[in-house]
Amino acid sequence: MNGFLTHLEEEIKRLYTQLHLSGPAYVDMQRIASDCNVWIHYEDTGSMMIQHQGLFSIILNRSLSSEEQWEDFAHELCHVLKHTGNHFNMHKLFRELQEFQAKQFMYHFCVPTFMLLQMKLPHLRDHAIQQIAQTFHVTWAFAERRLALFEQRGLGIRFQNEFSSFVIQAEKVAEKGAIYQTDRSALVNQKFIHKDSILV
Repeated sequence: MNGFLTHLEEEIKRLYTQLHLSGPAYVDMQRIASDCNVWIHYEDTGSMMIQHQGLFSIILNRSLSSEEQWEDFAHELCHVLKHTGNHFNMHKLFRELQEFQAKQFMYHFCVPTFMLLQMKLPHLRDHAIQQIAQTFHVTWAFAERRLALFEQRGLGIRFQNEFSSFVIQAEKVAEKGAIYQTDRSALVNQKFIHKDSILV
C-alpha cells in the first residue's frame, strides 16, 4: 500500500521514535509507562486510567491475558497522552468521542501502519491475521480488526489515486477543449476581418 500516512499514523510513528522503539512495542510496556511517567497497577477490576494530583496510573485487569492487557494499556495510554478531565463527569457525547479516539489510537499504537507497510503479509487472510497477532502480541480478534482497518485504508488510497488521475485527465481534456475553442474563435474572427477588408 503506497500513500501518505494519516495524521494519527504519523503521530504514532513520531511517538515510537521518541520512545526509541524500532519494533513491536509490547515487550517494552513497562518502559513505555516509565518514559511517559505512568504507573501500572494490576487489580481485579476493569482496566482504566486514573489521574491524581498530576500523577497518572493505568490499572489493568490482572485476569486478562497478556495480549488483552497490552491492548488495554494502549487504550488507556491514549487517555493519558491526549485527554484531560474527569471521564465520569463529562458530557456523554464528549466521553464517546474520547473513547472513539482511544480505540483508534489503540489499534494503531499496538500495530503501527508504518510497520505493517514493511511486512509481507500472507495472501490467505487467516494466515495474515495470525502473523499480525503473533508479531504484535495481540489477540486474534484485535488482529482481524486491525487488518480490516489496514485494508480499508488501502482501498481509500487506491480510490484517491484513481480519482486524482481522473480529475487530472478531465482537466487536460477541458484544457484542450478551451484551446480548441480559442483557436476556432480566432479563425472565425480572421475570416470576418478578411471578409470586411475585401468589402472595403
